[in-house]
Amino acid sequence: MPVKENQHTLVVEKAKELCSAMELKGWASTKFVSTPPYGLTLISTTGCRAWFGKRWGMICDDMDDHLKIVLDIPKGRIDAEKVSKRLQLPVVNEKAEKSSVEVIDNRDRHTIIIYLFTEELKDTEFKNSEVTELISDVRRWSCL
Repeated sequence: MPVKENQHTLVVEKAKELCSAMELKGWASTKFVSTPPYGLTLISTTGCRAWFGKRWGMICDDMDDHLKIVLDIPKGRIDAEKVSKRLQLPVVNEKAEKSSVEVIDNRDRHTIIIYLFTEELKDTEFKNSEVTELISDVRRWSCL
């Protein structure tokens, strides 16, 4: 179910926690831009290798039952099985209904989608998590 504007949910709270964990890494070259109603867009102030432009991901907090993290990476950097093993989440190929990962092969980049549903999300701490480490690697691979 979509979240109503300004509604406080576990998903919205965890999205803010994830942003805080990312900011603690000291990423001066990344801005978080509010993109209603979806959440936050990750923008590189230096440009991206994944595709033309500066957007390299999104943190989508627009649903009340899951947080969705979308990350663009250059082709050939990582595949679905490696992401799955690293995050200990299953791979899905369509709309997820449980915590999982998906990798989409686009023409000019790959897109990693991480679905974290409330059951796992409530126990997730992003400060020193593998999710945050993966996002850190994606930022390094994608941003100049």
